[in-house]
Amino acid sequence: MKVSNENFEKVLEKLISSTRSPRGRFSAESSWKILESRLFARRIKRRFWLRTASAAAVVLLCVASWAAYHALSFEPTPPAAIATESRSVAPVRQREAMVFSQQPLEEIVLQLSKTFHKVIRIDNDSLKNYRMTATFGPGEELTEILDLLKEAGSFQYKESNDTIVITKLN
Repeated sequence: MKVSNENFEKVLEKLISSTRSPRGRFSAESSWKILESRLFARRIKRRFWLRTASAAAVVLLCVASWAAYHALSFEPTPPAAIATESRSVAPVRQREAMVFSQQPLEEIVLQLSKTFHKVIRIDNDSLKNYRMTATFGPGEELTEILDLLKEAGSFQYKESNDTIVITKLN
């Protein structure tokens, strides 16, 4: 095939028709968008990584605050059994002197019951209203007090377990 101007023109026409043309790809409007995307590519990447880092920081802070809350919060301990000592007849603290002035035996017994933590019962109604005057010091024990009252009031008492029963003499 011999290349001539005619043939050359035909070949060029065929080439032009067979290849794709840009068809407005390089117009002013589309060129500006391409140029803008190339110019601002760094800014877009930087914005993406900043947002990613910010989201990661928020997640990290949430996890850290949750861990700190659980580490610092206390858990209630279950109640534990504690062995108690047996009570003595006299209370632990020093008691004051007891003064009774013409008071019925029922009130005296009530005061002694509260002071020494014992149950004291009177079986006879006439003994409940029997009035007595007495003063007892802080060092005296319940048995000493009841012995003194027994002599003055003509009654007897019996102690069984934690209960004291006062009865009238026959």
